[in-house]
Amino acid sequence: MSLNLSQPKRKNAITLTPLIDVVFILLLFFMLTSSFVPWRIIDTPLSVTTNEQPKDTEEKDNLILTLKLNDDQVWLEDGAVSFSDQARFQQLVSDHNDGVFIIKAEDGVTLQTLLRLADQLKLHGAESVSIANAFATSENSTAESK
Repeated sequence: MSLNLSQPKRKNAITLTPLIDVVFILLLFFMLTSSFVPWRIIDTPLSVTTNEQPKDTEEKDNLILTLKLNDDQVWLEDGAVSFSDQARFQQLVSDHNDGVFIIKAEDGVTLQTLLRLADQLKLHGAESVSIANAFATSENSTAESK
């Protein structure tokens, strides 16, 4: 009688343990290398707080600038001024430098247009720029109109 010393064949099963280890290492890598930026915050020089005492607003010569459309024009009492008219912006800032430049934006005006106007004023030396209706909601605007 012959002696059979060979071992029975085992089925080679594919184990998932190395695959799970690789997936966890990739997950850890992407979690550690990604950066989470608060995407709803806009850092503007208009939002910087100062420790100065507020000046009397009655003494100041305030100028109201109205944005009606996204056509790179701002409306004053005497008509429209284009954003590209640098001489007119310089004259406005020099005439009303002691006052507050109040920006009003109508419905449909984008934040980009509003910030471009604020940048134009700041570049020409405006000391105080205010956004009038930045946080107005439809409920507040209907209550104000009554």
